[in-house]
Amino acid sequence: MKLETRVGLFILIAIGAFLYLSINIRAIRFDRDQYNIYRAYFDDTSGLAAKASVKIAGVEIGWVEEIKLLSDGKAELMMRIDKRIKLARNAYAMIHQDGLIGTKNLEIEPGDPSTGFLSPGSALAMPGRAPASVGELLDQVRDIATTIQDVVASFKNVFASHRGEENMRNALNSIAAASDRMADFSEVLQRTMHRNEENINSLLTDFRYSMNNLKTAIPSIKDDFHNVSCDLSKTSRTATESLEHFGDASIQGRETFREAGEVVEKINSGKGVIGKLINEDEAYGDLKKTIRGFKDYVGKTTGLLVSVDMHGENLLRHSYTKGYFDLRLRPNSDFFYQLQLVASEQGSFTRVNEYITRKDDHGTVMHPADLPIPLFKKVELADQVDRVIQKKNDILFGLQFGKRFNRLAFRFGMFENSFGFACDYYVPLPTDKMHWITSVELFDMRGINRLHDTRPHLKWINKAFFMKNMYTAFGVDDIVSKNSANPFFGGGIRFNDDDLKYFLSSLSAGKAAK
Repeated sequence: MKLETRVGLFILIAIGAFLYLSINIRAIRFDRDQYNIYRAYFDDTSGLAAKASVKIAGVEIGWVEEIKLLSDGKAELMMRIDKRIKLARNAYAMIHQDGLIGTKNLEIEPGDPSTGFLSPGSALAMPGRAPASVGELLDQVRDIATTIQDVVASFKNVFASHRGEENMRNALNSIAAASDRMADFSEVLQRTMHRNEENINSLLTDFRYSMNNLKTAIPSIKDDFHNVSCDLSKTSRTATESLEHFGDASIQGRETFREAGEVVEKINSGKGVIGKLINEDEAYGDLKKTIRGFKDYVGKTTGLLVSVDMHGENLLRHSYTKGYFDLRLRPNSDFFYQLQLVASEQGSFTRVNEYITRKDDHGTVMHPADLPIPLFKKVELADQVDRVIQKKNDILFGLQFGKRFNRLAFRFGMFENSFGFACDYYVPLPTDKMHWITSVELFDMRGINRLHDTRPHLKWINKAFFMKNMYTAFGVDDIVSKNSANPFFGGGIRFNDDDLKYFLSSLSAGKAAK
């Protein structure tokens, strides 16, 4: 197959893969006529990017078309929504996030249809609502931790000293003595009622008998006195029951105060979680470290950025290809880690040393110095034989650590199974529609991966981005080599953190719809 045919096929495959991925993650859309444009205004849209999903009740109905900053400091958000969806005049939008570090999308509350509907192209009358940021949540956690610290310090100041312990013990003893006296009083009152119960009943019986004698003379008076006697009888029984309940309540109160005294005693002795927090500085320190560690973990997790870079190189001089897969993890804007896999048609070289020992018929090792000159010329003695084995279509590995300085970045670590370092420079261009990154990589310092050449491997590569995710790669590989210097041309695709989140959220939404 000719070189031009290979290059053409590679470009067609790269363009096809790009179109497939772009359509799959909806970076390119052919159904824009089926969506209406609406506008919304927010004070803060941090974390929300273009192409983010627009949902109602968790169901995707459109996407965010554009986000721009107005002169008054507010953000204007333009979104496309399915024509079948009607938004009421009191509809409003809010930014929603899937989980703690998940992607953000726009949630629409359609509003009350009785208020009328918005016409396409108009703005939502209600202001947009942004979610609480992670920073605000961490500030609240810090305030809660401070409050807990103050409460624990107050408990420690009150109960941990000898004076506070003595005051609490005296108060509990006084309460227990008062409850004992109340219980004794209720018992005496209850015994008194039991002793006089017969006398009271007898009195009531006599009174009832007297009323019966007055029946013929004063019937109305008799009925009234009869009712009074009945009420007195009920009142006496009610009073007796109340005193019994009061006695039970006093006994329960005494038990409660006794249990409270035991709890305070455990706290003063350092038992239980509260006791340890009050009496042990180490436990309080552990709680404080745990809250601080949680805060640091959330901060580092939200700040981690991921990018994926895939490109191929067609080396023109010796006619073989190489493919690169780079995964870059960036904890912050200055440092990054890069994991690299390289698929090479040329492969790699492995050197094997074989040590050979010659012996005579009696098993004695033969040395050149011990042999006569004529015999030495006839016997070939080889102490070592070197072999080089080439493995075609091999996979090479790399792991690099990098540091950025504005437009310049330095990397060092493993490059294609050997140690080296590199320098990347972001070339400033007068237009924002194209980006150019040029890099120089130096590795394989002793030429292990070549034959008959011990010079280091020097590579110059350029990446010209003519779209957001696609670029063209060109340069010269192994520049300083005697025989292996090789110009190359190729192309690749790069996805950043926002693209990956959008792609993964689209796949999750598609699986949920199935």
